[in-house]
Amino acid sequence: MRTQFAKSISTTIVALMLSACATSGGPSDEEILAGSGAVRLNGAQVKAHVIGRTEAWLHGGAYYLADGSLKVKWRKTYLNGSWEVSADGTLCYQLPRWEQRCHFYMDQNGAILMLDAGDNIGERPMYDGNNLAKLGRHSINSGRNR
Repeated sequence: MRTQFAKSISTTIVALMLSACATSGGPSDEEILAGSGAVRLNGAQVKAHVIGRTEAWLHGGAYYLADGSLKVKWRKTYLNGSWEVSADGTLCYQLPRWEQRCHFYMDQNGAILMLDAGDNIGERPMYDGNNLAKLGRHSINSGRNR
């Protein structure tokens, strides 16, 4: 009986430990990047990075205008929306029929990385001016679906 009780306690402890590991998930990409010296861009830095430029995504891209309007090419569709950036550097945009999306950027030794929902999406090519018409189906060679 004592052995059965000990096994039951051991099983419970292991289950609790695994549960804790699963919920914590380890450090976020932001924490890992910060630990390697990457720095999150603030609002002014994000504006300087995106205003008047086209950001390439996997299936299109976005052109950020200084007045807060946004032009997007997604696959073969062109959309108009709006964007804003907070003081902490979180950039949020809204497009018709899309939920609001937010992301932020980190500078890792000069490489500006996009993070979306805490995941490192990677460095996105940036082009001066509105270059949406030049973006193809796969505007970048790798990365996530953004």
